[in-house]
Amino acid sequence: MTTLLTLSRPDGTPIANWEMWTRPKKDYQWEPERSAMELAKAWFRQSAVSPPDELVQLLNSSSRLTDLQFLRGIPEYVTSLPERGEGRNHDLWIIGRTTQEQVTICIEAKADEPFGNETVADYRRSTNKRRESGKSTRVPERISKLLSLVPAGDNRWDNIRYQLLTAICGTAIQARRDGSALAVFVVHEFHTCKTTTDNIRANAEDFNAFMAVITDSHEPVITGTLYGPITVGGVDCLIGKAVH
Repeated sequence: MTTLLTLSRPDGTPIANWEMWTRPKKDYQWEPERSAMELAKAWFRQSAVSPPDELVQLLNSSSRLTDLQFLRGIPEYVTSLPERGEGRNHDLWIIGRTTQEQVTICIEAKADEPFGNETVADYRRSTNKRRESGKSTRVPERISKLLSLVPAGDNRWDNIRYQLLTAICGTAIQARRDGSALAVFVVHEFHTCKTTTDNIRANAEDFNAFMAVITDSHEPVITGTLYGPITVGGVDCLIGKAVH
């Protein structure tokens, strides 16, 4: 795996050090030992921009990514989703290439922040209540369209975190827009002095439940290993977790 990477902000400004990293939407999310800043620092552990070792190890676990070159990356990159509403915010979007194909990599950074507060079923119920109160929303249509992209069918996704559904669908949609033959969705987890064992365990349970549904397997998920490819919206997707 080689690095020929240019990191930039969405407006094209080059990122020369971690302090120049694009800030998340909410100011309180940018602080030491939390995911946004830890991800920024991880890409500048050396004197110049360089992919973190644990991410390289994860990507090397798939023969499909042999001779992968990193080409370009943008933090806080947004992919629009079906129906109106907020898009999928990737903590880091990367374009790469192997000798065989172009690859889109989308990274979700976590310290011990949860994968959102709602499951797919919770989200559907909350939007149904809005409709019953006379408020306009297209979220039910969005959920239906997202679920049409993933395997396993509606009911099996009810107890999966909605953020993970939008993450994998947003990754596949972005790969299709990039013209990439392969997509990679990565959860990059950071253990710091501010993370707690209970929160990390809860996130692991949520991620494992997601993996069980999308891979149709209940085998334990091994950190540092990519699973798939799994077809999402007609795109081959690899999925895995890296931990530092």
